[in-house]
Amino acid sequence: MSEESEFGKGLIICLVKFAEHQWRFQERLARNKSMNNPLFDESDAVEMFFNGASDHLYEIEVPKDWLGTDIDIKVKELQSLGLEIGHGFTGKKWTKDNFNKAYELLEDIALLIDVKLGLTPQKGQW
Repeated sequence: MSEESEFGKGLIICLVKFAEHQWRFQERLARNKSMNNPLFDESDAVEMFFNGASDHLYEIEVPKDWLGTDIDIKVKELQSLGLEIGHGFTGKKWTKDNFNKAYELLEDIALLIDVKLGLTPQKGQW
């Protein structure tokens, strides 16, 4: 029997778990702004968001048949970005653009999966 994953293992479940953290970023960003302390800036909010959300990217998997596809490439890009910001401790300054990039990748992956499943996805207006 395999050991149970702490933060999720698979593709869709890991993407969903990652996405569930979105509200935490907005909350952290607002709190940091209200503190008016240079140590708790936008970059700190981005790093703290990714520190929690990227845990769900450690065991993200792409089906063997999808390796080398756009889905695989974007999943690896999301994983790399998330882990670099959340667990890389690079000393870099991060912005909301980095947060937005992750959610653009997430949305792209979802659309690509729908297409792969034979659907005609639409993002919708809202």
